[in-house]
Amino acid sequence: MSQADHRSPQDHEHTVHYDGPSGGWGSLRGIARIFGKEWATPAALETLARQNKPKGFMCVSCSWAKPADYHTFEFCENGAKATLWELTTLRCTPDFFAQHTVAELLTWNDYDLEQQGRLTHPLRYDPESDKYQPCSWEEAFHAIGAELRRLDPTSVIFYSSGRASLETSYLYALFARAYGNNNLPDSSNMCHETTSVALKKVIGAGVGTVVFDDLKNCDAMFFFGQNTGSNSPRFLHPLQDAAKRGVPIVTFNPVREKGLIAFTNPQNPAEMLTGSETPISTQYHQVRLGGDIAVMLGICKHVFAADDAAKAEGKRVLDVRFIEQHTQGFGDFEAKVRGTSWSEIEAKSGLSQGAIERAAEIYVKADRVIGVYGMGLTQHVHGFENVAMFVNMLLLKGNIGRDGTGISPVRGHSNVQGQRTVGISEKPELVPLDKIAEQFGFDPPRDKGMNTVEACEGILSGKVKAFFGLGGNFVRAIPEREAMERAWRKMDLTVQIATKLNRSHLVNGRTAYLLPCRGRTEQDLQASGPQAVSMEDTFSCIQGSIGLRKPASEHLKSEVDIVASL
Repeated sequence: MSQADHRSPQDHEHTVHYDGPSGGWGSLRGIARIFGKEWATPAALETLARQNKPKGFMCVSCSWAKPADYHTFEFCENGAKATLWELTTLRCTPDFFAQHTVAELLTWNDYDLEQQGRLTHPLRYDPESDKYQPCSWEEAFHAIGAELRRLDPTSVIFYSSGRASLETSYLYALFARAYGNNNLPDSSNMCHETTSVALKKVIGAGVGTVVFDDLKNCDAMFFFGQNTGSNSPRFLHPLQDAAKRGVPIVTFNPVREKGLIAFTNPQNPAEMLTGSETPISTQYHQVRLGGDIAVMLGICKHVFAADDAAKAEGKRVLDVRFIEQHTQGFGDFEAKVRGTSWSEIEAKSGLSQGAIERAAEIYVKADRVIGVYGMGLTQHVHGFENVAMFVNMLLLKGNIGRDGTGISPVRGHSNVQGQRTVGISEKPELVPLDKIAEQFGFDPPRDKGMNTVEACEGILSGKVKAFFGLGGNFVRAIPEREAMERAWRKMDLTVQIATKLNRSHLVNGRTAYLLPCRGRTEQDLQASGPQAVSMEDTFSCIQGSIGLRKPASEHLKSEVDIVASL
């Protein structure tokens, strides 16, 4: 019996089946549906025209780059939806909270909570009425400050999601350290933590080595555990260009992901009118769950065999000079690969020797290879080993550090990588604390802070007394939700900075504040004039972002303003 047979009729009713290519009319229909639902104004089209362009704003959906040669519509279905959600005309006002208790709202589903629209006023939770009540910013800052002064600094968590700007993130990290801790978990702890740890260990930098132009110069791409069409749809444009110029794209993924199978470009009139589509993956292998290391080892095994054959003709497949100059431990690695049998590789990977060798032959023949991966490798008990093995495979032929080569972790949230760059980290060794001490005249704490898991453990044990959330939906994102929600309510203070209502805002400490902020599309006008912010994209490039829309409420503050005021 298949898994589907165990589903309820309701599950079947809500299952979406789509057999077409990624992009195409399906994307346009998705955008049109959201445009109608959110009741966005015609001015929203003007805002979308500025998305991911010079003097425009960076998309809040993902961290894909703002290309130099941009399209007329430089956004995908996901990005357009995220912008329209932010520009919605729906408002979640104090009148709404006066009509509903928190206990009642906890029975609502997540979608309906968000559909109440943009938060408009700072709010204080009143436990007697079990309702949020409006308050002034001054009252909120004064009460939060009084609670913080009373608490042991090591008992307070400063969590950030992956969307806050570099400026906000830098200030937020400085705030936590000036207060007295390195308790700065972020959403990266739940997604690409193994990237920052593994890449730092094996190549010396915790970010990828690929830049946007490398995509034009490679002659092969290998994908592991990255769903392009779902998570970074604008990547489909350079992938389509690569496929059309004959670049082999080899994909390993347990799931048949539409974006890596075929793509119809919504910005190409001829493709839209004719329904033509571009095949993306030259080979698509449905590897067994957790079998990625075995596949990579099998590819390396074939590379060694090909090198043996080449040596007989006085040639080499391995980049021997590169290996000698830039790697260590090669002998042990070679022995491990040669000593692993094909039967073991097949058993672990779920693929045949022939399938792996067909993929490996593309790697052998290519001169410039890019390795792309996502959370299919990182969100795994062996995440470090997955990433390190992928790097090992690339190192064999010198595919790190040259044009058109490299390792490319595709990050999710639009600034999750940048937050680490500017100091959002619980690991003091990753932050220039001596420089901070010199610049700001205080001695930052040197003890390791709590990451996401340790923060959860601290909340469960009662060690953590207060939680700040700079965006995100933390209670919904973590496991063991029932136990966490019970423990959450025992904290002395919870503060959430957000644009819309979500479930995390309804699970409160004894004192709780909900602080509404402006969105990235909205103008932040201060005494010195209009403000701009910046983000770091998945290629480690810093991109400016300028909001021009009128804020959803005159009572909103920017994230920078809120953190500075705190």
